[in-house]
Amino acid sequence: MYVWPSAVVLAQYLWFHRDQLRGRAVLELGAGVGLPGVLAARCGARVSLSDGSDRPRCLENGRRSCAANGLRDVGVLGLSWGDVTPELLLLPPQDVVLGSDVFYDPEGRCESRR
Repeated sequence: MYVWPSAVVLAQYLWFHRDQLRGRAVLELGAGVGLPGVLAARCGARVSLSDGSDRPRCLENGRRSCAANGLRDVGVLGLSWGDVTPELLLLPPQDVVLGSDVFYDPEGRCESRR
């Protein structure tokens, strides 16, 4: 598992605004291990972590991170750019969408970094 430096910066920002997270619905895109989302959940937010549906290892890392932090109510789902899936359509309205290291290339030229 690896935590990108941008996720650390976002987690620090969330920590300084933690009192605004309680009870909020939060979706983290491209979560990987989900440091910002896990922090938000520990601060009382209702969190869903997501990563590419074609990245089962990333999704498993998110689940392991939640388990290691005693978080049973955090959803981990596969979402991919441009795919409208049942998982996406079934998400409730979100108050906050987090993305600390998220890139989109419509030509599909980005190399996998994970």
